[in-house]
Amino acid sequence: MAGSSKSYLNPELVRAIQQGMTFEEWLDGRVPGLDYARISGDQALRSATKALSREKGVGVRHQHEETQEVAAAHNIAIVRFYEDNNITAADPEVTRPAFLEMTKALLHRKVPEGFPVRAIVATEHERVWRLPEDYIRFRRAVITAGDGIFIERGKEYDIASVGGNIVGLVNSGVSEGEVTKTKERILRDIKRRAQDGTTPGGRRRFGYLPQDPMTGRKVNEKLCPEEGYWAIEMKKWGMEGAAWKTIALRLRERGITGASGAEWSGETVRQYLTNATNYGYREINGKLVVDKDGNPVVGKWETIGTPEEWEYMCNLSKQRGAKTGSRLTKGGGKNPGPPEGRARKYKFSGYLRCGNIPVDVMCNTKIGGTRRPTKADPDMHEYVCNELGCGGVARNGKEVDAHLEALVVAALEARYKTVPKKESPWDGEELLKQIKERKKTLTSKWMEGDIDDDTFYELLPGLDDKIKGLEQDREEHNVALAETNAFNGWDRSRWYGDPEKDIPPMDLTQKRMAIGKIIRAVIIMPIPEGRSRKAPFDPNLLKVIPRR
Repeated sequence: MAGSSKSYLNPELVRAIQQGMTFEEWLDGRVPGLDYARISGDQALRSATKALSREKGVGVRHQHEETQEVAAAHNIAIVRFYEDNNITAADPEVTRPAFLEMTKALLHRKVPEGFPVRAIVATEHERVWRLPEDYIRFRRAVITAGDGIFIERGKEYDIASVGGNIVGLVNSGVSEGEVTKTKERILRDIKRRAQDGTTPGGRRRFGYLPQDPMTGRKVNEKLCPEEGYWAIEMKKWGMEGAAWKTIALRLRERGITGASGAEWSGETVRQYLTNATNYGYREINGKLVVDKDGNPVVGKWETIGTPEEWEYMCNLSKQRGAKTGSRLTKGGGKNPGPPEGRARKYKFSGYLRCGNIPVDVMCNTKIGGTRRPTKADPDMHEYVCNELGCGGVARNGKEVDAHLEALVVAALEARYKTVPKKESPWDGEELLKQIKERKKTLTSKWMEGDIDDDTFYELLPGLDDKIKGLEQDREEHNVALAETNAFNGWDRSRWYGDPEKDIPPMDLTQKRMAIGKIIRAVIIMPIPEGRSRKAPFDPNLLKVIPRR
């Protein structure tokens, strides 16, 4: 059975606030902190037999009880509790929602209600992390602001120092030999690379003019009037949410080819629209080129868009399953996106379920579309259950699509049309600015000879790691905000398109994402006995399970 996650304010704090106390009065000089509990296997959920005699969530409750006693001994007041019940921490494919929420609160030193926190208490570190990537995220959350405290096994865990970091990495499954290699790579990679923002060379990119020695124009410096127009159109379509394949199809229909003369594909469109160079930035081995202050170097060439639009396209790329948001072909790859986002041939494939009852239990098999061309309708398709031994159900695909589309469009309009765009500034901006300033000061003192090389190279990697963690958190925040605002102000013209307003219709990927906002599943019930299979389409035989 699937696990569950939740977080909640300390009930004692809630009662105190309700009785008129301030947070500071309730805190009474104690250190504000968080409590995290996790258990991999809740037997009351995993065993039907034990579920009869065991209370759900006993394991995490016992951990909370223990951590509260430990917190009191260390003068820590638990502000908010977090728990992931029946969820493993050893599988990289498994997401722990409470863990992610807890690390964000700790990184920004406040819970969603705005109360400050700087300590975290757990029964043991294995409850918090098992994987290196989780340890790195957690450590950054504790140490970035400089005042974090981690209590486990009843005492403070040294997670900030170099020695404590090595122990943490080893505990997360990384060998000491690999840790040594990592430290050596960090030292080898410290050499700074100065960039002056001049035009990058290489082959001519789509949308740009070639080199002209007569005028002194460099390659990829000036936009080409013809191709540049289509490059900007590609970006505009991408900003509107069109799938990469849809953009490629539009270009092919118009006879627009890439700089090499090859036709566009969904992947080449993605690579082009997430190429930082097209927006004025440069990337080397997947990292933005920055100046001595740690700010991205802005180039001196013409661009198809702004750095903010580049960040949006990169976030969109990640949402659609790319491991890296920006253009990075070596070592890249894709993870499958959520089921509602996978482009299929038919709109409702995977959402439909068979409602036939072949024996005693409903079949409930997922139903896909099947092409059934006829002379009268060569584009005919059906939704058919192919489960062995079922005998299944089948429905005319166009009639099912038309009925469910009308429901989805009406529901989307009712739910999102009047919802305003949400503005949510990232909480870590000031902290990131402070750490970058500390790095700048450290570098200046080193260059002026006030500190020696050993001290500089010892302190710099720690600052770089904090900056990297905050920038990662900012990117995650922007992705979440983009998802939140994806349907705000939605109306039916986005589904069907509006030529007068130059609004193209949503493509299949976008429609399936929209369907997933409204529908969890649709059960196709079998045709009642005595009714002809040629009888008119009956929408009452479609049982819609809405997504709340």
